[in-house]
Amino acid sequence: MRRQLPAAAIRDCAPPWRRWCHGAIARAERSANGRVHLVVVRRRPGGILVSLTGVGAAQGENLAPAAARIRRALAAGGRLRGTSAFEDAVASLLDDVAAPVRIRSAVLRLGPRCPGAGTLRAMPDPACVLRTPRATLDRTLGSRALARRLQALARAFAVVAPCSPSRS
Repeated sequence: MRRQLPAAAIRDCAPPWRRWCHGAIARAERSANGRVHLVVVRRRPGGILVSLTGVGAAQGENLAPAAARIRRALAAGGRLRGTSAFEDAVASLLDDVAAPVRIRSAVLRLGPRCPGAGTLRAMPDPACVLRTPRATLDRTLGSRALARRLQALARAFAVVAPCSPSRS
């Protein structure tokens, strides 16, 4: 099945997705070896074009998993999903509390910076959220209750799916 990139998905994209030049969208995505790559998705006749930029981006062990995660994100039809279950769970938590874009961006600032595009950050993984002190999360998110819920969510994901050895 060919994936499409509806105009509404570009217009209404929210962090970690960003509008990019020439009608594309972009985000930072971490590979299994821990490197962060720039992913740009553009509309093309009959489907989409995904480009991955960064160290080792052309290697199959980086390109294939990133393409699969982007396919997952585009599977929701007109709405962009996350590229992981944890990202979807965080988005659901933030939707539940009606968090503004400012708070969503604050969560992203916990993740690693993309060397290919300094303004982009990859979504933090559960281990990254758990390494962040509670007081820092409280200040970053502007809410002690939201910080507690985010840490509880990260703990649940860390127990269910611990980080792969290649990321430790």
